[in-house]
This record gives sequence, structure tokens and C-alpha cells, in this order.
Amino acid sequence: MSRPARPDAHQALLEAARTEFSRRGLERARVEDISRRAGVSKGAFYLHFTSKDDAFDELVQRFIGALEALGGRRRVATATFERDLAGRRREVAAARWLTLERALDTELLELLWANRQLQRVLDGAGGRRWSRPVHLLRARLRALAIGRLAGGQAAGLLRADLDAEVIGDLVTGGYEGLARRMADLPARPDLAAWAGSCLALVYQGLLAPPAATVPRRASR
Repeated sequence: MSRPARPDAHQALLEAARTEFSRRGLERARVEDISRRAGVSKGAFYLHFTSKDDAFDELVQRFIGALEALGGRRRVATATFERDLAGRRREVAAARWLTLERALDTELLELLWANRQLQRVLDGAGGRRWSRPVHLLRARLRALAIGRLAGGQAAGLLRADLDAEVIGDLVTGGYEGLARRMADLPARPDLAAWAGSCLALVYQGLLAPPAATVPRRASR
């Protein structure tokens, strides 16, 4: 009598494939090792995937989908924030904006950490056929960052004398660098602190200065 199929086998194989791809690269990873790590037979692997490339493709598709979903939530959160901005003092609005950005940036870093093992593979030979989809995703995320920055400038929260596209490139490239650094870390860092550092170094420097006040003349 055959054993019933494990309901978690598909996910277990994906996690095992993620680890093996990180350790050995896509080309050197073996289905036997992926199956063994997942605790299933080699035959069971082929019930879920046609090849190791098929497993890798699903991992990347899920990662891109999660980034796209996060971008959508970010657009909604930003639009809601901008609607609630009316009538608030600039200092209060700026503080709320920084709080929102820290929460959203931390969520992005959490997602990058969960998928950090894919970064090394995407940077290597295994990511060649994914270069165009990843490039297009980067362009969409860059456009999202530029749109948020331009919106902050239009609302008077951010310095209007800076080029939003240049800042968008710096922010996008900075987070790509953090994603690559994660791939080599042995333990999970304090991602909220990382987001706070980014805000302190980049976003706070973008805040528009308080409105100038005319000094009062000393009474005689």
C-alpha cells in the first residue's frame, strides 16, 4: 500500500531547492540532493516539478510576485497618507511620513531577507534567462520610489531642489546592495534598524527645512 502524499511536499521541495541553489549554484545543484533535503524521494520531486530549473523558476516567480504585491500595498498606503495629510502642520506630517516609510522599508527588507539565497543565483549564471524580467521589475520599483519622492516634493514635505529621479536611483541601488549583503550574512540582522539607518541617512536629508521665521527685533 503506497503512502499518502505529503501535503507540504511542494513547499518543502521549494525550500530545499532554495538552499541547494544557494550552496551549489543552479547548474551544480542536483535533484537527488534537493529531494533528500526535503525528505522525499527523487520520484516525488518529479510529481511537482519537471526539472530543477522548473523549481528555480517558481521560486523567482514567487519572489517577483511578492515584490509586486508589496509595491501595490505601498501605493495604497502612500495614497491614503496623502489624503490624510490635508490640514496637518508640516512638522507633524513629516514625522508621520518618516514613520510610514520606516514600516514600509522594514517590510521590504523582511522580504529581501526571506529570499536572500536567490540573490546569489540571480547574480550568477542561473539568473541569465531572468535578467529581463528582473530588469523590468527594477524599473517598476524605481518608478514607484520616484513617484513617492515627487509626491512628497509636491506636498512640501521634501526638498524641491533635488532631482527625484537621481534620489530614486540612489534608493533603489542602495536596497539592491543590502539584498546582496544579506546573501553573505550568517544570522538575521535587525532589519528595522537597517530601515532606520536608511531613513536617517537618506530620507531625513530630503526633508524640506522648516519655514523661515523673521527674527523679532529686540525692544529698546
